[in-house]
Amino acid sequence: PVFRQASDLIQKSCQGKDPALMIDDFLQRTLAQVDDLAELKVSLVTLRLLELKQSETASVTARELITQPALRDGLGIAPEIALHAALQRAIARGTLLGVDAGSLDETRYFHNNEASRRLIEALEMAENHHEASRSNDTQRGFDHVLSIVTRDIEWLESIEAYSPSSADEQILEEWLAQGYTPEAIVRSIREALHTPRPRGTPPRSLSSCAQQVTAQPPEEPTSYYRSVIARSEPPPDEVVAFRELAGRWPNGREYNLIQAAVSLYSSGSVIDTLKRLVTRQRADVHSLLPLLAEREQVEIALAHAQIQPDLMVRTLIQLYETTFGLPPTSRIANEITELTETVKDIEVWQNVFRYAATQNKREWNYVRKLLLNPSPAIFEPAPVNEIAQFAFQLYKRRVSRGVLDLFVAREINELALQITDQNRWTNAVDKAAQANALRWDYIKKTLLGPSRKAGSEDRNGKRRQGTGTRRGGVSRRPQVGEPTEEELEASRARARKRIEERTRRDTPNRRNGAHD
Repeated sequence: PVFRQASDLIQKSCQGKDPALMIDDFLQRTLAQVDDLAELKVSLVTLRLLELKQSETASVTARELITQPALRDGLGIAPEIALHAALQRAIARGTLLGVDAGSLDETRYFHNNEASRRLIEALEMAENHHEASRSNDTQRGFDHVLSIVTRDIEWLESIEAYSPSSADEQILEEWLAQGYTPEAIVRSIREALHTPRPRGTPPRSLSSCAQQVTAQPPEEPTSYYRSVIARSEPPPDEVVAFRELAGRWPNGREYNLIQAAVSLYSSGSVIDTLKRLVTRQRADVHSLLPLLAEREQVEIALAHAQIQPDLMVRTLIQLYETTFGLPPTSRIANEITELTETVKDIEVWQNVFRYAATQNKREWNYVRKLLLNPSPAIFEPAPVNEIAQFAFQLYKRRVSRGVLDLFVAREINELALQITDQNRWTNAVDKAAQANALRWDYIKKTLLGPSRKAGSEDRNGKRRQGTGTRRGGVSRRPQVGEPTEEELEASRARARKRIEERTRRDTPNRRNGAHD
């Protein structure tokens, strides 16, 4: 109960946050530090399970983790031992948080976020408060009462030691469940054992005092005493159901467990679960709370699975209205619902609607065709400015023949913020074509390479005045695709070198011919 109340309270205070960022946070901040394969496997599987639970305060147990095939079959010959060690390393690294509070059935592991830290703090405070209340009220505690009863029996029966049996503990627990106070129980025992026992008879036990204790009704009768023992008020429906299934009324412990389950879950759920646990041969009420908790988790998972498509359909209908300016018809809404079974990625829908808007194709049939047969151009990022738009078209026309790679598109967007001269982009592509290297790495290197002459270009890459060559006293600007003076001089040098090599090869041949 403490865990459920604290989790609900903190979950309400953290509404609006997206819990499905755990693996992304792990990849960005922690993955580089992990050097153990078992820890890596356990961390990824744990974070994935926590994401699927769709809660900032979700938790998993080692029992849940070991059922995953990636861990059961991937942690060696002793997966339980390896799992425990990997969880401890993940906790030490700060990836996970572990808590083993008395209000939990076993150790639970949380994602190390703000909501989980607040939940664990609330659990620890509740446990500390519970322990403090127990220590301050030891006069009403079961162990303390049992110790007093044992001491009084030893003193009144004149024996060295009295070891209470399990039957004695059940009797004492039954009296407390009916509402008898510890003081009244001790007083009745002293009255029952006040008369000395005859010589040679065995020491009297706690059961010998039962008649004296129950001779009078309890000073503070509980609902269990009123409905089951005294029958002064009608019993609850779940208690009646136990009576019909088991053929008897529940004892004090069973009654309290059933009422605790009703306080956490509905009476109908408790009755349905009792039908699976209680028979005339065996009444396993101790498994009632764990089974109800498991059933609730399954119901929540099924409800989430049913709600999730509805949320996606509503989101897609809003996207349709935003793109087309009108709400979809009933036929189109039904087709959208059917397509969510085939296309489940919301990003694909968003890219398709965006691409249809950029192409000015505001028709559902066009969008539907793209959804069923998506083109690579759909996932192409939008140009950041006019220069990027120009570069996209230039690259598609001259290099990629209508297809733009996502990596190239992202780098073009980055360079378009720095190089804002269209001529410079055109010159880079022309140079790549002359060098027979029409590929992006060569074009990018040309764009980022040194300028043709020092000081010949301004900050935006534009040519300054007076940088053209002079022929016959007339200044002319270099044309697009025209080689520079340095390139022409290098070409002439290569030509002279080839002529010299040819001359050296031909000279011995001519000498040999003259000798003949």
